[in-house]
Amino acid sequence: MLIFTDLDGSLLDHDGYSYEGARPALERIRRLSVPLVFVTSKTRAEVERLQEAMGLREPFVAENGGGIFFPAEYGNFRIPGGVERGGRTLIRLGRPYPEIRRFVEERKARFGIRGAGDLSVEDLVEMTGLSPEEAYLAKQREFTEPFLLDDDSALAALGREALAAGLKITRGGRFHHLIGAGQDKGEAVKRTLLIVRDNLGGEVLSIGIGDRPNDIPMLAAVDIPVLIPHPDGRYEGIDLPNLVKATCPGSRGWNEAVGGILDRFGKT
Repeated sequence: MLIFTDLDGSLLDHDGYSYEGARPALERIRRLSVPLVFVTSKTRAEVERLQEAMGLREPFVAENGGGIFFPAEYGNFRIPGGVERGGRTLIRLGRPYPEIRRFVEERKARFGIRGAGDLSVEDLVEMTGLSPEEAYLAKQREFTEPFLLDDDSALAALGREALAAGLKITRGGRFHHLIGAGQDKGEAVKRTLLIVRDNLGGEVLSIGIGDRPNDIPMLAAVDIPVLIPHPDGRYEGIDLPNLVKATCPGSRGWNEAVGGILDRFGKT
């Protein structure tokens, strides 16, 4: 069994970014040695900080599938196409950040784009509720650019120009995200599963947990997709085989859904 999870709005509460409500299920999967793989729009620096706080040493997917990071010497896994990056093995699926910033800079005035690279740490703190340290880590981007538009009616035209430049736009919880056309959370999950299955020599039951449109490719790539409701109780319009819908948002819904799946498969 392998659990892939989105962070903001799923494992982490939308307001406050707490995982307190998920502690029972987190302790249970830790006891069962079930790997927990974060699949998030957050940066590598943000994920590393969270993993350290939670005592985790697992692979993770950063920046909406831009990069898959395996810990050094993770189970003696063979990782084809991996390169060393900061003590981890990276599989790059996204475009280099400077390319994406150039795209933003060239269209900033015409489309009214404000990217993460244009925002100060103080701006991000005010807009997201992150601490100054967390906001600083959120700016350490490698593959993608979160952005806002002065007028969202320009989004379709911007999307067409992005596709022509080998990029695309996906929607997260607070921001739009400009990412490489060949990347998404689903492609990263498929690649991760392929590596895990090749190294373990067999099938692995995969679970994916998310709440937003950018999570849909991940949910479609796993055996058991789990949909977390928004804080207002609304669900994204997703229809997938074996779909599990949590009944409450954030970490409490995550805890309920994971606990139920573990019960179903006799994982006590």
